[in-house]
Amino acid sequence: MEARDIPALAALERACFSEPWSERSFKHQLDSDTARILAAERDGRIIGLAGLLHVLDEGAIANIAVAPDCRRQGVGRALLRALLALAGELDLASVTLEVRESNLPAQALYLGEGFKPLGIRRGFYAKPAEDAVTMGIRLRPDRDQDSGIRRQGNEETGDEEAGGGSVPSSFS
Repeated sequence: MEARDIPALAALERACFSEPWSERSFKHQLDSDTARILAAERDGRIIGLAGLLHVLDEGAIANIAVAPDCRRQGVGRALLRALLALAGELDLASVTLEVRESNLPAQALYLGEGFKPLGIRRGFYAKPAEDAVTMGIRLRPDRDQDSGIRRQGNEETGDEEAGGGSVPSSFS
């Protein structure tokens, strides 16, 4: 992506989301070392975008948007797979995302690509107000298991203590 693509990216966001990223937000992401934006093009038109944020070995999908007239044509799946391939190139251990609780088509896409539900974020979305389903996928084996490091929590049940910073046990 280049700076000249920002107006088209922002226009696509406005067409897809009630709380779209601004052109300024896209510029910030393009200038960041910890963010990547991918775009799908058809006939010179940007018809999809996907954003990935990453810190250390963890990634978060910030957004996936597909132009309304191009949905149900595999564009979202192609962008998701490209993001996961990029996450692998960045040697990320895991990737998470939030999706509207009512967005069942997106949830089905993520489940079909190996994501698992991790929990609910109450009141995550504002326009309209709605909870988010948090989902995640592990991209490589947990290195802690090989090093003998034990995670904080109940060893018998595998329960993790809240706020321990560990990936939930349902994630693997």
